[in-house]
Amino acid sequence: MDGYKRLYERLMGGLSHRAGVRLFRFFSLDPGGEPGVPAPSGMRFRLLAEREVVVLCADSDLDLRKEAASAAYSRGDLCVGAFDSDELVGYGWLAFGAVPHLDGAWVEFNQTVAWTYKTFVRPSRRGKGIAPALYRFAAAAGREHGRSVSLICVESHNAPSVAAALNAGYEGAGYGGYLLRPTGLRTWLSRTASLYGIGFFLPRS
Repeated sequence: MDGYKRLYERLMGGLSHRAGVRLFRFFSLDPGGEPGVPAPSGMRFRLLAEREVVVLCADSDLDLRKEAASAAYSRGDLCVGAFDSDELVGYGWLAFGAVPHLDGAWVEFNQTVAWTYKTFVRPSRRGKGIAPALYRFAAAAGREHGRSVSLICVESHNAPSVAAALNAGYEGAGYGGYLLRPTGLRTWLSRTASLYGIGFFLPRS
């Protein structure tokens, strides 16, 4: 089974980079439901102000860019952070409207959804339950902003992100994908995913 998974990861990684094919799994959580795994001991989670994120962009280990961060805040997105003492060890973004995805494509969804994206944990701190805790904190923040469901979208071959979503208490919410062509984007969604109004599109130039 492990050999099959590794083969699938290599296959889908190659297709996404060379052929413009992306396959995704969606995961949903009712923010008021049962909790997933507990947060790591001693960790603190809170929302980050834009000025804090701008400063953190100077840390090359965090994969943050000022332009992207400023654009996210201008759309009304939120950034949640995980702290060990005063060190930011991970973060995640939360969107309430259409947001950039991959390959120049954007994703949209209906008004019940808080969309969690680009969750990142410092490489030295991975495997310690930080990502699932960030997912749970983001879901709670979405509920406070009037959204009844938290959604996560991960590439189907991204096993660590799939495991993090499940460990956080999320459940499978369907599948989707697209093929990026010179003439545009060809998309598909499972019936379950379509219930959330998910759609991939290319913005008009």
